[in-house]
Amino acid sequence: MKKKSESLNKDENPKIMKRKSKNELEGRNFFCEKCNKSYLSYPALYTHKKIKHEPRKSEARGRGRPKKEQNENIIEKNRYNPINITFFAKEGRTGKTPITEINKSIDSAFNDLYNEVNIKINESRNMKHYQTLEEHPFLNKFKNDSHDIYRNVINLHEVIDTVFIDYLNKMSSFCSSAYYIELIKFVTLFREHINIINRKNKSKKENIEFTESNDAESLPYYCNSFINKFLYPNGNDDGFSFSKDDSIDLIQNICYWIFDNNFTSSKICLRK
Repeated sequence: MKKKSESLNKDENPKIMKRKSKNELEGRNFFCEKCNKSYLSYPALYTHKKIKHEPRKSEARGRGRPKKEQNENIIEKNRYNPINITFFAKEGRTGKTPITEINKSIDSAFNDLYNEVNIKINESRNMKHYQTLEEHPFLNKFKNDSHDIYRNVINLHEVIDTVFIDYLNKMSSFCSSAYYIELIKFVTLFREHINIINRKNKSKKENIEFTESNDAESLPYYCNSFINKFLYPNGNDDGFSFSKDDSIDLIQNICYWIFDNNFTSSKICLRK
């Protein structure tokens, strides 16, 4: 009886072909244009290119530490990105407003917005005038809030006023007391603009504003008109001491925070 190795002899079994050596050049008609290696078949060449010359997915994504210059450019570009918390890292904004100081900031914001000097400015924008903070439905509610910066608003259909209060509570951890007053003023004015537009459509209940009875889903819709028609109807002078560039950055910060917290499904993109 023949051994198995003997049965595979080429002379006795002509159907079995001898395998070519890697060192043989005959028949290697498929060349790699990048390294000049040759292969017997196109699939072999294709596999070679895939393994040796195409970057892996992880490399294509830029894994690993980037070059120093590139890394510094990225940091500089994103340092004051208006759509995230680093927006408050800019000089003049950065700090922390203690919970014990929040009510004082609310008082200051109200006095700045509704003093006698601003009556004409407010009237020109159809804003309501409030003689005392207790008359103001939003600022009074905010002042009587517990200011719990760790509280999570579970109801994603919560009304706009509550969402604004949650935003202001959270942001008190990132900005100075002085800038926090400006932030309260800005949010209050944004709220006023939304209510002015919806005054005709407000709830049948007397004295109930749109922001007291509607959720924040449509909130990004009002951003452009707030900047261009409410704050700056006559160019770059708003009468409220906000620069136009800062206002655009700040409205983006507010709306992206609302989007990130699932109070709206809409994103905004404002151009300066």
